[in-house]
Amino acid sequence: MRQLFVTKPPRRQKGYILALNIAVLALMLIGAAYMENRISLARDLARAEKQRIDGEFAVASAKARVLYLLSAAPRSRFGLGVLPNASIALDGTPYRIGRDVIVNLQDIKGLFSLNTLALEGNGRTLLERLLATYDLDGETVGRLADTLLDYRDGDDLRHINGAEKEDYARAGKAGDIRNADFLSPTEISRVLGFSEIFQLWPETGSLVDHLHVSRVLLFNPNTADWRILVAMTGIPAELAQNLVASRRRGETPDISQLLLSGTSGNPFSGAIMTTLFPSETIIVTLRYVGSPSGVRMAVKHTPTFAHSPWIVQYSYRVPLPALTQKEIEALPELPPLSSVRDLSAPYQVQLPF
Repeated sequence: MRQLFVTKPPRRQKGYILALNIAVLALMLIGAAYMENRISLARDLARAEKQRIDGEFAVASAKARVLYLLSAAPRSRFGLGVLPNASIALDGTPYRIGRDVIVNLQDIKGLFSLNTLALEGNGRTLLERLLATYDLDGETVGRLADTLLDYRDGDDLRHINGAEKEDYARAGKAGDIRNADFLSPTEISRVLGFSEIFQLWPETGSLVDHLHVSRVLLFNPNTADWRILVAMTGIPAELAQNLVASRRRGETPDISQLLLSGTSGNPFSGAIMTTLFPSETIIVTLRYVGSPSGVRMAVKHTPTFAHSPWIVQYSYRVPLPALTQKEIEALPELPPLSSVRDLSAPYQVQLPF
């Protein structure tokens, strides 16, 4: 007897199964995209951390080399070294250290001192000239000068357009005024009115770049920027810019004769405050290539100090403008010690500062 098999009609696929499969696939794609994004972010963070560590290591190595140069290289009116064409400039000229670090060395005698004892007299005129190079009107310049003097002096007597403790309290900055000498150039941002008027870190250079806090009254025109030349001598800005450009091109290495011609024998002229020999304190700015900021420190040479040949008076981070690869490659390499000193000579006299 034959057995008959009856085939059942196929069952129709329900719609929710297809929707579930699509939803699962979508979730898997979202999860994969999320994981890829997290992995990419972790990779970027790891790359950035490696760059930061490499930068700190390169800057630390460059710092050691610069400190060695400052302590061992003889100083002269040409900078670090005794030859006009083989010395390291101390006027803020940038140098490369290898391919990764840029260094600037600035003699403080080419800057303006916030703590000079003569700031009330002729020093006030110099301060006002410096402030005026930022295209500020006379009223604003006078007010900023008064406010700065009130911040530094030890009394509560207000200059005509200055500010004392009650003015800082009304402005919500009761703890900002110290009535004492400045500890570092960046402290000028605490002075009432300065942070509101000045953008302290513009790409073209800041007011802080032209300041120091040592009590040095002497002025070195061969290490000064154009703003300091205007402040110290009163010459027009365009002439000062041209002189600095000529000096850095090597056309006029010594611009002091042009600035002070006919005044060197006059005891009442500005030439009596002028020197061509660098200070014992050099402002060092170190920067890792590609980093938006650098480290700036004031290094004081102390050859007679019992514990170390130098001390770092203050240090702070400073934002710096970006440089193109072409600009970086055009920078000169920082010369080694053997290029600025005869290492075969056992003793070399260092002139007093």
